[in-house]
Amino acid sequence: MNRIAPATILFSLTVGLALMLSALAGCTSGFERIDKNVDQLLVETSAEMRGTVSPSIRRLHDEPTYRHDDPARDITREQLPTTNPTAEELDYTPLSEADRLTSRLRDDPASGEGMISLDLNQALAYAMRHSREYRFSEEEYVLAAVRLLIERHQWGPRFFNDTTASIVGSGDDGFFNTSLQVVNELTVSQRLPYGGQVAATALARATEDLHRRVSTTSQSADLLLSAQIPLLRGAGTVARESRIQTERDMIYEARRFEQARREFLFDIVNDFLNLVVRLQAIENAERQVESLRWLEARSEAFVESGRETPIDLALAQRSRLFGEDSLNRQLEAYRLAVERFKVRLGMPSDRPLEIVRSSPELPIPEISLDEAVQRALMYRLDLQTRRDQLDDARRRLNNARNTLLPDLDLGGFVGMSTDPDRRRGGIALQPENADFEASITLGLPLDREIERLNVRQAQISLERAVRDYQRFRDQLAVDTRGAVRAIDQSTFSVRIQEENVRIAERAEAAIRADPDRATPRDRTEAVDALLRAQDELDAANRDLQIAILQYLLLSGQLRVQPDGTIEPLRGMEVADSGQTLNPMN
Repeated sequence: MNRIAPATILFSLTVGLALMLSALAGCTSGFERIDKNVDQLLVETSAEMRGTVSPSIRRLHDEPTYRHDDPARDITREQLPTTNPTAEELDYTPLSEADRLTSRLRDDPASGEGMISLDLNQALAYAMRHSREYRFSEEEYVLAAVRLLIERHQWGPRFFNDTTASIVGSGDDGFFNTSLQVVNELTVSQRLPYGGQVAATALARATEDLHRRVSTTSQSADLLLSAQIPLLRGAGTVARESRIQTERDMIYEARRFEQARREFLFDIVNDFLNLVVRLQAIENAERQVESLRWLEARSEAFVESGRETPIDLALAQRSRLFGEDSLNRQLEAYRLAVERFKVRLGMPSDRPLEIVRSSPELPIPEISLDEAVQRALMYRLDLQTRRDQLDDARRRLNNARNTLLPDLDLGGFVGMSTDPDRRRGGIALQPENADFEASITLGLPLDREIERLNVRQAQISLERAVRDYQRFRDQLAVDTRGAVRAIDQSTFSVRIQEENVRIAERAEAAIRADPDRATPRDRTEAVDALLRAQDELDAANRDLQIAILQYLLLSGQLRVQPDGTIEPLRGMEVADSGQTLNPMN
């Protein structure tokens, strides 16, 4: 028992040292610390670019991202079953003649238990909380933060501890002399900001012969210091390229996330207003069908009294049937659009949704084409990113040229050990018996063909990046001018369609006031004209709001509040009590 005690004690001490270091690191590490650091980095980065919202990695863990109906599924199974029945195994039931007359198109798509009603603001807020598309944008930003923390950790002091216990045996004529050896190696390394690395290693060894009755334990310790520093190739800022690029990528991702929030708001508003227009078109079509039924009943009465011919009645009946068919098609198209909208919102597909008609009611901006373009070139986040990425391309070219330089590296080594004459040296190192080595290595650039090719590749990439930036900038100017013109065109269209509605209403009122002076064709055409005018007016109002919102988006002036709704700009007066949203009549 006493024979192996020293080795056991040394082993326990080395393991204890490793556990102590792990415990000290664990006090400030673990997933809680990681989540805290990621969230802090996200908040700081968003604040630096004056973003209103930063995602939280904790929110991404609130709910499991994957659930399966069968939790007992074997995820390591190699042979997978496939459900693919043959045609003989599948049933197909034709619809009966009586059931063909029963239509499901008239069912109210917004009915049932658990129905939720959303106006535009509520839809935006719901989408920001539940949309998968928005969650993907958050995750991309979070992953950028994780990558940056990984890179930063690479540039800090890094500790490593390895403890090895081994049994060594040597045979001599069938007799094996065995010994127990325990080695503990503790290393700390640090990358230098302008190239190279320094490291310090502490080694502790203990060896004991397992066949001797008298303890023959030996123990020693070593301290090793080393450094490798480049002076030409690989020296300078090129050594920090990975850190520089990762830091800049974090800023790019912050801008991309904010831009994605604005584009997501625009898309949700666009989809919502399209649903509102569909709803209004359905109501217009319902009024048209009611008018056509009234005209059909009137024609039928006139035919019975001999004031009209059966041809006039057939015309009225045909118009009524066309109107009902158009209404049914619009109802089904609206139902499908609502289902797709629920998918985009992240809402369960089986939950009924009622769209509450509403609109941003954004006032028409007064701005010139040149001023709009100037603002776009100044405020667009993705344009700023592309401008900064030109610097990345220039830096990559400089780094490629650095690889053409000769290698000139400094190396150093210092080692101190315990007294080799003592069986148990403890940790009493002897500096007076230290070993050291200093070196300088010159590597002539005899073969730099690949490096020269890389330089040419970087030069071409830079030229392409410049052209791509110029193309994007010019296209942005064109799109911004187009957005301003779209506002003018939509404003003019609204005025035209308002006048068309008034004309159609007067025509229909005149026919109703003196129906005998109008032919059946005149009456049906008046109803159709009013429907088209009302639909066109609703579409023009939608297009005007979308045009204003698109101008704000393209010019980099669209701002999104933390709850996902539109943040009014200074001077952007929105109706009633500063609300961004007002119900439409």
